[in-house]
Amino acid sequence: MNMTKSVTWFGIVLATVTLGTTAGWAQAQPPATSVGPGRITCGNAKSCELTIGTPVSLRYKIDPAALAAADRERLAKCTAKGAPCIATVTGAEEKTGVKAASIKFFN
Repeated sequence: MNMTKSVTWFGIVLATVTLGTTAGWAQAQPPATSVGPGRITCGNAKSCELTIGTPVSLRYKIDPAALAAADRERLAKCTAKGAPCIATVTGAEEKTGVKAASIKFFN
């Protein structure tokens, strides 16, 4: 009787671990995307916009939170009043825009 309870308990634990592990694998990562080159302007440290075209035909909201500190500092200088910053942003596409993982400046 003890052996039966041990086997049953082991089976339940194994099934739980297996289901938990496969559920983690089933979650898809957000698709990687690259936008630009285009003019990027930032209103503050958390709100940037990349526009493409003259006149502007495409607009992307950029979330710079995941960028390296040096890149975020450089983005802070990219304002509508300052010199234009031309860049390409690579990151994860979200409903509200692009969460930047890296940025390449062209000027």
